[in-house]
Amino acid sequence: MSSTQTYSPPAHAFKTAKIWLLCFVAVSPSLGTAVAGLGRLVLYLLALACLFFAHRAKTKTAPLEHASTVSALVLLASAYMAITVVWSSAEIDSALLAWTRHARLVTIPIMCYLIATSAVGLTVLRAFTFAQIFVVLSAWLLVLGIHPPWATGKYADGTYAVFGSYLEQSISQSVLVAILWFQRDVLFGKKGRWIAITLALGTLFLTLGFLQGRSGHMVALGMLTLAGMYAIPRKFRWATLAIPFVAFALIAAGSESFRHRMTQVVSEVTAYSQNGAVDSSSGTRLAYWSTSLKAIAERPLLGHGSGSWNLEYRRLGGDKAASSTIGDPHQLFLLWAAEGGLVGLALLISVLWSLQTFSKKLEERDGRTLQALVLALVISGMFNSMIFGIGMGDFFCVGLGILLSLRKDAGHPVTPQQDADKA
Repeated sequence: MSSTQTYSPPAHAFKTAKIWLLCFVAVSPSLGTAVAGLGRLVLYLLALACLFFAHRAKTKTAPLEHASTVSALVLLASAYMAITVVWSSAEIDSALLAWTRHARLVTIPIMCYLIATSAVGLTVLRAFTFAQIFVVLSAWLLVLGIHPPWATGKYADGTYAVFGSYLEQSISQSVLVAILWFQRDVLFGKKGRWIAITLALGTLFLTLGFLQGRSGHMVALGMLTLAGMYAIPRKFRWATLAIPFVAFALIAAGSESFRHRMTQVVSEVTAYSQNGAVDSSSGTRLAYWSTSLKAIAERPLLGHGSGSWNLEYRRLGGDKAASSTIGDPHQLFLLWAAEGGLVGLALLISVLWSLQTFSKKLEERDGRTLQALVLALVISGMFNSMIFGIGMGDFFCVGLGILLSLRKDAGHPVTPQQDADKA
C-alpha cells in the first residue's frame, strides 16, 4: 500500500473480505450445483457492493479496459439473448429463465472486474485449482473402495463422481490437467513443480482409466494435443495434427473403460442411422441435433427466442418423451443458433474468439491456460450445452474470468493479506 494513501481499517477489511469471497466463488463450481448457485449469488452481490461503495466514496471504478473487447462482446451477446425473449415461442417466465442461463457469460467480466491485481488473480486461481484437486483426491478414494461422507454425486460408487455426475467431473478433471501442467511453476511455488506434474498425471490417469464421460475423454485428448503442440519446436508444429490420433490409439490400447465407451459410440450411432434408435446417449443427441437443424432452418437469422428449444423440438416431431424439463439439445452452438439464430451464434463465437485472441496478451503460462479452457469449452460444447447448465457453466465462466483478470505482471506466491494490501 502506498505511503501517500490514507489507511482506512473498514476499507482494508472489505478488500480482505472480498478476496476470501472471490476464493469461495472460485471453489463453489467444484462442490456441486447447490454450492455453485450460492457462489454465483455471492459473486453478483459482491459486484453490486463494490459498485455501491465506489459510488458512495465518489471514486472512479476501474473500467474493464484490461479486457474491454471480451467484456463488450459478452455484454452484447447477453443483451441480444435478452431481446430474443420478445419473440420467443416460450412462455415469458420460461424465456426469462432460459435467458438467465445464457447470461451466465457475464460471470466472466464480473470476475475480471473484481480481481484487482494479478496477485489476487493468482490466489483465486489457486483456490479454483485446489478445489478440483480435492475432487480428484476424493474420486481416488472412491476408486480404492473408500466412500468419503461428502461424496454425494449420483451413483458415486459406480462412476466415481464425487459431487456432480461423471460427465461433468470428467470434463473438469481434464481441464485441471491443463491448468496443472501450464501453471506448474507457480501453483505450488517454484519448488513445487513436481507436485503439479504428479497431480496432472494422476488426474489424467483417473479420467481416462476410470471415469466414463466420453465428452471428458475428448476434452482430455484436446488438452494433450495443446500441451504437445507447445512442447514441439515451432518449425515442427505441423506434427501436432498427429497427436490426438496417436494419443487416442495409445489410450484405447491401455484403458478398457475408454475403449469400451468409444465402441459404444460407434454402436449407438450405427443404431440411430439404421433404424432411428434413440434409446442411447448418442442416439438421443443425434435426434436432438437433427431436429435443432430443422428449427434453425425455419428462422435462421434471429432464431425462435430464449427458452424455445423444447417447444420447437416437440413441435417438429421430436421424441415425445422429451419433457419440458429438457431445455437444450446437448450442443452449445446448436442451442444458441436455434434460440438466437445466426446472430446469436455469431455473438457466441465472437466471445470465444476474443478470449482466444486475448490469451496472446498474457504471460505465456496464463495465455496457454486460457487457451486450454477455451478449447475445452469448445470441445465439450460440441456434445453438451456448456454455459447453459449450472455447475459446469459456472466452472467454465469462473475459470475464464479468473484467467482473464491476469496481467503481464503476474507475480510470486502471496498471501491473502498481502493481496489485500495491493487490491
